[in-house]
Amino acid sequence: MLTSLILLAVQLGGATNSDSVAYSLGESCEMHDFVSLRRDPTERELRCRYGIIGPGRFGLLSYADVPVYQPATPMPGTHLVGVPGHSRPMLGESYEAWEWRVLRTTYGPQAHQVNRGLELLDPFVAAKIMRLEARLAEEGVRAYRRETWRSPVRQAYLFQQGRSRPGFIATATLTSWHSEVDANGNPAGRAVDYDVPWSGMLRFHEIAAEVGLSSFGADSYDPGHVFIPVAQELGPEEIALLRILPRVPEVTLSTGLPVDVPLPEGGSRALGQRSRAFAESHFIPFPQASLALPAPRPRSSRRVQDIQAGALAANDVLAILRVIAAVDGDDGGAQSENQ
Repeated sequence: MLTSLILLAVQLGGATNSDSVAYSLGESCEMHDFVSLRRDPTERELRCRYGIIGPGRFGLLSYADVPVYQPATPMPGTHLVGVPGHSRPMLGESYEAWEWRVLRTTYGPQAHQVNRGLELLDPFVAAKIMRLEARLAEEGVRAYRRETWRSPVRQAYLFQQGRSRPGFIATATLTSWHSEVDANGNPAGRAVDYDVPWSGMLRFHEIAAEVGLSSFGADSYDPGHVFIPVAQELGPEEIALLRILPRVPEVTLSTGLPVDVPLPEGGSRALGQRSRAFAESHFIPFPQASLALPAPRPRSSRRVQDIQAGALAANDVLAILRVIAAVDGDDGGAQSENQ
């Protein structure tokens, strides 16, 4: 059962060539910085650079220049990779195993704590939100601030909804802009959720764009969500290299699948059953690569024997040459005496 689920997940994850599948067991790869990577690195080398060890989709997000990974699971999330201040798998854990672990975890009261204060946002984002709310008030557009910073525990709890718990799909990531922290580990959210009447939704998004906030649009499945992506922009060299890879399509909350992947036979009900079966089964980890520098290749015993045999042969030749030299020396002395 689980094998079929994994095969389905690989198909949903979009693995289409040898470079996009997991590394062979025990294979090693070198962790490069972007300066030392060659001009045309392979997808495998870029995955190694970011520590990606699963067969899902990896690259820049479809609508933003941020690196993401979309695991090969029945209902995958789209998770930020290599962006400081966000949750990530445990050391040596794949993103597939991370999702599986989250779907099986029972969370406590912290998962239900909702924050609405601006003091938990990044100061730059908080200023934009204050400007947004002032403009909305000026134009009489009603909007209720529902949530600002969100703890990683609450984000994980919401990720379960529609996957391993009943309910509509609430989020498509474990690395939300709601949950970002600063260099000291303090809340520094970059997203806010609003409840907005449908009559004012279009103007809400127009004003949000005017003050410098991003959104998914009035007709999206998350219409009250506004955000500002990562503060630290990627360097041009890094973006150029990541643009070699295909863009990763976003997961839609309408189905829980990437926008380019249709529902399986049986629709949402069958997909939900597969996701719950994935969470309830024992996880079979994908073969993982060692992310250490490869050790020097030892010489085979046969090669050592060849070298030793060659050394013996060379010694034999030297011995023969010494004998010849000694004989020539004796003959030369006799001749001189005869002369």
